[in-house]
Formats: sequence, structure tokens, C-alpha cells
Amino acid sequence: MTQGSRVIVKAALQFSLRTSRAILQQPRANAGMFEGHMQTPKDIVVYLDAADHDGHQTLLQYAAVLAKTWKAHLVAALVPQQPSYNRHSEFARGDAVAAMFELYQERKRASLASVQAKLIELARIHGIECELRNCDGEIGEALMLHARHASLAILGSTRGAERRESALTLSEDVIFASGVPSILVPSGWDVARPVRKVVIGWNASREATRAVSDAIPLLVQAEDVHVVVVPEAKINRLLGEDPGTDISRHLARYGVRVTLDNLKGNDAGALILSNSVEIDADLIVMGAFGQSKITEFVFGSATGSILRNATIPILLSR
Repeated sequence: MTQGSRVIVKAALQFSLRTSRAILQQPRANAGMFEGHMQTPKDIVVYLDAADHDGHQTLLQYAAVLAKTWKAHLVAALVPQQPSYNRHSEFARGDAVAAMFELYQERKRASLASVQAKLIELARIHGIECELRNCDGEIGEALMLHARHASLAILGSTRGAERRESALTLSEDVIFASGVPSILVPSGWDVARPVRKVVIGWNASREATRAVSDAIPLLVQAEDVHVVVVPEAKINRLLGEDPGTDISRHLARYGVRVTLDNLKGNDAGALILSNSVEIDADLIVMGAFGQSKITEFVFGSATGSILRNATIPILLSR
């Protein structure tokens, strides 16, 4: 395309009656087309819970791959364990208190040394710039500020039944309200697996719109993007006569290959998860609903269901 010229390509819209799906496709764009024309994350913060040492490698590697792709600065925010979150700490007396405190100090030093060594290795392998932050004593909004001063936050997926109470898990809802997108990565996820197939949970809300916009750098690189719409009476006004068609066309103009799935049912969360399994998705993109005050942040039913049950990464925006 020559400078100053304008070329408009209309997306071809095809319906398949057998699958009740619409496919919108523009000519595939070269990833280089988007350099300088849209914002890609330039700093990524990955939150590490010292209480979940086994999950550090997965989160750090996932973040490092994205940082290499986007030439972004990687920040590891390590949240040390605190004695106050040990259910047995209140029973300690005398010398036991001092011994417990010293044990926690040793664990903090060991966690910092371990994460620092991992970052040095990742910086060497991927050629990225890394930074380690010790978030000792930080909770809630203090932890959230690390995300607010970045383009993207990455956390572990800890909303299952095995969820443990720590400074980080008690602060996650506040972090999600930071104003930047978050990606929740489940334990054991194959970090070498590229984001090729994506499912978008679409309900035409402000939150979903923000999530789609935040995910554009990933969507333009994906091979297959499914926009999943579950029409409900309370949101039909926002979705219009052809639910999902307009947002699919919007994405197609970026060169994204879009499949529109209009699904029927009462449990939007379960349908989105089922669709993700069906196409073997690498990422779910969705919005999160919350109260006006970040300290009262809560999730809607569909979002909460997906967070509790998803086994793949989730990009979440509010």
C-alpha cells in the first residue's frame, strides 16, 4: 500500500446452516503491518506468590515469551509469605514466635534468590530486559499499582477449590480493577504453546469491548478467533438484530480471521468453556463486571464460572 492511498476491502460474510456459524475473513495481514499502527504492551508485570513456588516457572516463562514477542520490559513482582496468613501463627508462644519469624525470613530470602536466578536465565535465553520487585508488606491497592504502571498483568489462576489465602490471592480482585488487562495462566500450562486459537466471550458490554481492544495484539497473530455470543433478553438490545456480527466485522478489518458462534443456553460461562474445549483454544478473552469501588470488586456469574473452571489462560479486562 503506497503512502497516502486508501484501500477498503469488504469482508466476505458466509453463513453455514449446519453449524449456525458466520465466518468473516479479510486477507491475512502481515504482522509487520501493525507495527506503529497499534499499541503493543511495552511493560509486563507478572505477579508471583511466594506461597506457590511451584507455579513461578510457568508464569515467568509465559510472560517472557510475550515480552520477547513485543520487545517489552518484564517486571516480576514477588509477594512474600507473611506469618499472619498462617492459620497456626496465632498459637505460637515464646521462642516459637521468634523461630517462626526467622523461618519466614529465610523463606523470603530463598524466594528472592530463586526468582532472581530464573529472571537472569530468561533474560539470557530470550534477550529481554527483566526487573525483580520485592513486594514485602504490600497488599490491595499497593500491589495493584505495579499493574497500573504497566501494559499487562499476568497472574496464576487460583480461583479453584485449592485456592490458598495469601497477600496476593486477597489482592487479586483489586489488581483486576487496575485499568490494564490481566492474563490468568493455569498451573502446568504449556508455555511453549503459541496463541493460535482464541475464544472471545461477547455480550456487547463496556467490559467486553475493553477486553477485545486490549487483546488486539494477540488476535491479529492468531490463526482462528471465535466470537461466542449467548443472546439473553437483558442484553439483546446491545447485541442488535444480528448478535456478534458488528464486532466480528470490526475484527475482520484488522485482518483477524473470525468465526461467529451464536449459541443457545442459559449458562453463558459453561457454553464459552465448552466452545473453548471444542476448538482446542489457547486463550479466552472476556470482560469482568465490578462495583464502582475497586475495594468492592466482584465478578459476574459467567465470569466467575469461567475463572473457577477454565484450564486455559484467560485475558480479563474491566
